[in-house]
This record gives sequence, C-alpha cells and structure tokens, in this order.
Amino acid sequence: MEHLSLKEKAYRIIKDKLLNMEFQPGARIREDLLAEEIAISRTPVREAINKLIAEGFVENVPRRGLFFIDIKKDEILDLLDAREALEILAVDRCLEKVSPDQIRSLEKILDDTERALDGEKFARCNELDSQFHLEIAKVSGNKKLIGFCREIEEYMRIARAVEKETQTKIKLQHALKEHHQILEAIKRQDRTEAERATRQNIMSMRKNLGI
Repeated sequence: MEHLSLKEKAYRIIKDKLLNMEFQPGARIREDLLAEEIAISRTPVREAINKLIAEGFVENVPRRGLFFIDIKKDEILDLLDAREALEILAVDRCLEKVSPDQIRSLEKILDDTERALDGEKFARCNELDSQFHLEIAKVSGNKKLIGFCREIEEYMRIARAVEKETQTKIKLQHALKEHHQILEAIKRQDRTEAERATRQNIMSMRKNLGI
C-alpha cells in the first residue's frame, strides 16, 4: 500500500473534492472546517492548500480568505485552444503506437462511462471523460506531452461541470458518442477521421459554452 504523508493525503482528498465539484466555483474554503471534515490537523491541510494555490485551483484573496477558482469563459477558451493542439498531437502519436491492450483500456473507459451515465453519476462521467483523453496521451509515451495533457485535463474537469450545468445528460451522451468516434478512427488507423473527431469534440464544448 502506498504510504502518504499527512500533507499529501490532505492534498489528494481536497483536490478530489475540488475536481468533483463538491464546492461551487468561487465558493469560500475554510481551512478549519476542511481539517475537521477530513480528520487531518490544520498544519498539513494548510500545506495542502498552499500547494493547490500554487497550482491555480485555489485563490488566496487578501483580507477575504481562500476561494475555489471560478473559471471564466475566456479562460476556458484559452484552455480549449491549448487542449486542441495537444490532443491532435496525442491522437497522432496514439495511432502510431497503440497496442490491442491499450485499445481495450480505452474501450473499458467508454463502457464505464456508459454505465455511469445510465446511473446518472454525472461527476463520474466527467472524471472518465478526462481519463479517456489522458489515456490517449499516455499511449504516446511522451512524458512531457502526458504531463501537459494531465495538467489541462484537471482544469477541464471543472470546465466540463460548468459546461454541463444544463441539459447535463444530453450533453454527456453526445460527448460519449464523439469519444466512440475517436476510438473507432484510432482502431481503423484513420488519422484524418481521428483528428476530425477530436476537433469536433472540442468544438462541441465551445458551442455548449457559447464561445
């Protein structure tokens, strides 16, 4: 079993809460209440929050306190621009290197997404959405590309929750269909279709956000 320091344990628990949208964007974060909730003392909780501030997930507003980030539409647009460039590269490298086992891993993510969607576990669907895109990047074996994609996908989990505040199930069903299109193109080694489907997936998010 992995041995974690109290700081790392607190960091992972709090970050999961943020990425799973247990706080509303822009909501105040109280160190004392968090420490009590997760049963970890204030010092490692404070250290964990400082790490989340450095990563950009928490804002420390002077004389006001700590707040969960509220990603604006123009910031999401910047994320989508970067994500499109990275994901086109990731899918291209995936086509070159993907193995049958990796195809099965991608299929399992989509199967898990379908089950989560049937159960209306929408936060889980958003988590699996990010996992699908990150898994494609992992196939590349390019550590820098994987790192950049992982960083963006963490923010995208928050952005997706904002995007799907209305008509949540319909939008998730559409995203799942687009992911199937990406995977089918990868299976067929169809670079043109894989790139088109990837761009379409990102375009759908732009459309849903009105940007």
